[in-house]
Order: sequence, then structure tokens, then C-alpha cells
Amino acid sequence: MSQELRVALVDWNQSVRSARRQILDVTPGFMVVFESDGNSEQLKQLPDLLVDVLVIDQQLEQISGAEAYFQLRQSYEELSDVPPAVLTATFDLPELRLSCLAAGMRELVSIEAGPEELIRAISSAASHQKVTEIEELAELIRVCKLAQKSDFSFTQSVNSLPFRKRALVDKLAQQWQLLQTGSKAKITIDQLEPLLAPLGALTTGELVIKLYQNGLLSGS
Repeated sequence: MSQELRVALVDWNQSVRSARRQILDVTPGFMVVFESDGNSEQLKQLPDLLVDVLVIDQQLEQISGAEAYFQLRQSYEELSDVPPAVLTATFDLPELRLSCLAAGMRELVSIEAGPEELIRAISSAASHQKVTEIEELAELIRVCKLAQKSDFSFTQSVNSLPFRKRALVDKLAQQWQLLQTGSKAKITIDQLEPLLAPLGALTTGELVIKLYQNGLLSGS
């Protein structure tokens, strides 16, 4: 790495935070610049700091880590300013992974995966590497039986897209039925990136989940 990645640690358990800080402090290319137990007043400081990646635990004192990140996003003036985040949890469960992606976080890392996996996830988040394919996301949605949750403003934004960008949504919708049968889609998740900014999503995973929840994918 040409420069150190600036990491923020958010976890209600001080012992866990301290252990993670020690690991990152001795790992070349990483520097912890912020720690919090998830206190909302403390988290308000983050938009004023230079942070490359947030590491947030799912179990905070008042709300879940995924909820805390989603709320934190509203504190930034531009969506592009929001640092990518990794969610940590005791176990890697499908429901937790789905809530992680729905909040716009990069990926979920379980404690049992070990420090090496956490370091890899932080590096991956910082470089905005793809962490899921459309096929994997479709299966996750199916397994978790994700319910619809209509958002009128989001639907309006989709309907207001220029022709070429709306065509991407339509192409994904056409492929969605194939995905439900286990077939491979003729569209990649990378192709959806032009839709992120106009539809207010941080990641393509979050975008697909929003489209599904709003009934914009065939069979949803």
C-alpha cells in the first residue's frame, strides 16, 4: 500500500475494540484514527474526520450496526463522501449479510473468520472491490424471504432515469426470473454502477435490494 488506510472502529465492547486496534496497529498499511462504542454523539464526529473504512459491529448498545451506518450516511453532505464500511458479527448469518448489504455496507465478517479475514475485508472495502455477484444476491434474497417495502421517492427516481439507465433496470428485471431458477444472468452487477448516484445507493448490492423491495424486478 502506498499510504496507510485510516480506519474507524465502532463496537460497544471495549475489549474487542482494543484487540482489533492492536492487530491493525502492528499490520503495515493500517492506522486506527477513531474509536467509539456506538454513541450517537461520538459518531457525529465522523464526517469531520478523514476515514477510509469503518468497521462496525452489529451489536451496539442502542441499535444494530447496520442501522447505525444507515443513519450515519445522512450526516454526510454527499453520498460519495460516505466511507465504505465492514460489518462484524459473531456469526455470518444470511439475514445479517442481507441487512449489511441493504444498508450499503461492503460485507460481513464473522469473529470466527479471524483477523486475517477482517484485514482482507478492510482492504477490499477501501478499494471498492466487488464482493458479491447478482446470482449470489438473488439467492440470498430468496433464502431470507425478503419482504417488499415500498419507497415512493425511490420508485419516482427510477421512473425519472434517462432512457439508457432505465434500460439497465429493465434488463435486470428481465433476467430476474432466470436467477430464481439458478441460471446465470446475462448482466453483471458491475453494469449497474451508473445507477448508484441517481438512485442514492452506495453499492450495487444495496441497489439491487432496493429494486427488489420496491417490486421493480420481475417476480418480486
